[in-house]
Amino acid sequence: MDNLDKQIRDALSPTDRALIGEPEDGLRADQLMLATFRTRNRFLTTLAFIYTFAFFGLSIWCAVRFFNATETKHLLAWGFGFSACMLAVAMLKMWFWMEMQRIAVTREVKRVELLTAKLLERLGQSP
Repeated sequence: MDNLDKQIRDALSPTDRALIGEPEDGLRADQLMLATFRTRNRFLTTLAFIYTFAFFGLSIWCAVRFFNATETKHLLAWGFGFSACMLAVAMLKMWFWMEMQRIAVTREVKRVELLTAKLLERLGQSP
């Protein structure tokens, strides 16, 4: 912690310090994942989660068909299908991780807002 962090911590009461926790404290990955299903976008998140499993299953099916194909034309088609499905899975997973990151950043911004409001209250200023 730098000097400013120490000053902020010293200005807070023990109750407020316990409320905001340590800067390193945060949600674990499983808690963040579950938190994405509790936001306003829970329908979209659920749909993306279902599509991710559907595209993964489809990619496995394409891979099995690829290894059973005998003609070059079929090999190319099933290989392209596998690649397209895995690309869709990768993009959906990236979107999901960005949603989790958004939730974590929003949580930290709210903690900073709380700290600022408490400090202003202690200094006798209104926000």
